Order: sequence, then C-alpha cells, then structure tokens
Amino acid sequence: MILALVFFAGIAVFVFQNPTMVIVHFLNWTSPKVSLAVVALVAACAGAMLVFLIDSFRYFKIAKETRELTQANRKLQNELKSLKGEKVSRKDRKGSDKGKSAPAADSSAAETAAPVADTPPAAENNGGGES
Repeated sequence: MILALVFFAGIAVFVFQNPTMVIVHFLNWTSPKVSLAVVALVAACAGAMLVFLIDSFRYFKIAKETRELTQANRKLQNELKSLKGEKVSRKDRKGSDKGKSAPAADSSAAETAAPVADTPPAAENNGGGES
C-alpha cells in the first residue's frame, strides 16, 4: 500500500512538471493534442486496473482452493473423531470382556497358538518320533 502511494506521488510530480501538449499514436489511431499529464495518468490507471484484475483472478483461485481444503479438512477431522470414538468403545468392550472371562480367553489363545509354529507340521512329526 505504501509503495502504491509513493508511486502515485511520483506520478503527481510528473504531471505537474510536464504540462506539455502531445499527440499519441497507437497503431492506426492518432489522438488529438492532449496534455502529457493526462496521458501519464491514463496509463498509470490502466496499469493499476490490469494489475487489479490479474490479482483478483489469483485471489479467487486461491480462495477456491482454500475453501476446498477446508472442506476436506473438516471431513477428515470428523472421520478422525469417529475413529477415536470407535477406539474408545473397543477399549471399553475389551475391558469388560477381560473382567468376565479372563481364564477362558487365555486357554483358548494357547490352543489356537499351538499349531502356528515356525517349522512345518511334517517336520514336527518326523522329529518327534526319534528318542
């Protein structure tokens, strides 16, 4: 903002120091005699409008992306809350299950863990007969 004010102050100084009348030629178009100050002001305003339009396009693009990311973030936060709720309810269920039938769970775990071994079952049968 300060830079823009300094720029326009420079334009104002230029305008007051250059009251000369000029003819502007642009492609096939020729202007009538116009003050150089008016030409400078019109050029500065046109440049400012161009920069404003380009920056507005960039701003709306960033705002859209921010809106999409915010929605995705809310969705993920809700999913995280629901997963944390499931985790808490599972802990509650496990705590109540352990208090009721802890010995039965240990014996069944030992029975199911026995067949799972690093050696294949055929090797156990052949090795078990030697003594």
